[in-house]
Amino acid sequence: MEDIIYVVGHKNPDTDSICSAIAYADLKKRLGGGVRVVPARIGEINRETEFVLSTFKLPVPMVLDTLKLQVQDLQLDRAITVSPEISVKTAWSLMQKHNAKTLPVIDDNGHLIGITTLSDITSKYMDMVDTNLLGVSDTPLQNVLETINARLLIGRATDFSPLGKILVAAMTPDRMAHWVDKNDIVITGNRLENQIEALKLGANCLIITGGAAEEMPELKRLAEENRSLVLVTPFDTFTTARLIPQSIPVKYLMTTRDLVAFNRDDFLDDIKDAMLSTRYRSYPVVDDENRVHGVVARYHLISQRKKKVILVDHNERSQCISTIDEAEILEIIDHHRVGDIQTGKPIFFKNEPLGSTSTIIGNLFFENGIRPSRSIAGILCSAILSDTLKFRSPTC
Repeated sequence: MEDIIYVVGHKNPDTDSICSAIAYADLKKRLGGGVRVVPARIGEINRETEFVLSTFKLPVPMVLDTLKLQVQDLQLDRAITVSPEISVKTAWSLMQKHNAKTLPVIDDNGHLIGITTLSDITSKYMDMVDTNLLGVSDTPLQNVLETINARLLIGRATDFSPLGKILVAAMTPDRMAHWVDKNDIVITGNRLENQIEALKLGANCLIITGGAAEEMPELKRLAEENRSLVLVTPFDTFTTARLIPQSIPVKYLMTTRDLVAFNRDDFLDDIKDAMLSTRYRSYPVVDDENRVHGVVARYHLISQRKKKVILVDHNERSQCISTIDEAEILEIIDHHRVGDIQTGKPIFFKNEPLGSTSTIIGNLFFENGIRPSRSIAGILCSAILSDTLKFRSPTC
């Protein structure tokens, strides 16, 4: 997960609480450390605080609703998304290249419509005995061309209609009538008599293997009469027959029912049970519009770390966010009495009997030799005036 430190004040925040969080976050960033420091708040700001921030042109800190870990807090794996039309071979290649076991399938608008996994591909490929596979799966010609590295020698792509079966014409021409039917996809070597016979029998697509093929007049005439296609591939007949099933689109084998995907706002505690009850190694992470933002895997749950917080202007549990026990407290800066906060290890705890926490933070700027910007100095002064009742507080 990305290292983020939240600087947060107490519930029902006053001006000192909000301005302390903003100013201390600014100081931590200027001191460096390579960690993102974010000011936050618990609850709505009051009108006085709104006026101060508006005057010094500073944004209102984000609302911190919970310190429980959410999916969006993890360093998610990049999602390798695919179109439902790409071939199984392309999907397999992407999995090998990116060491991915799951590919989210998205539509043209980026919405999740399915998932294809390594096991989906391997199990389906091992069970591919349907010779009408290309027709059943509505495989586009482009997939076939890419899968077997073929070129279109004769015919028009729009005439491709793989409604028949796939077969290798290894028999003599006089025996082909027992095997070849109309609209079949026929694979054959550089044997002109077999090629001509296949087209005479109504093959929709003739695939010539070995790469050695010329546009013979008789072959061209028959193909044009039957509106058939002739493809040429450099692969041998065995390799071509083995690769052809890999041209089917992933939409034919992807999982579309009972999809297991997680929202970015889901808590990690909630997704554990879903992971335990399913077989997948990784899961898509989507937003409220079902757009994929990444992939979460089981190892993310093992390597999870707590959110990190710095408390300002309070150190009592009753004033903290309710899920404070889920977080790691790094520091406390306060001017109130010492409360009942407990930490798992020693922390930096600065507590002084001054009129405001902003006074302490202002001193920290000077102690570190850092000059606050005009806007930060402005909100610190405003918070001091507010919390000390215009310097009339007994702790001022």
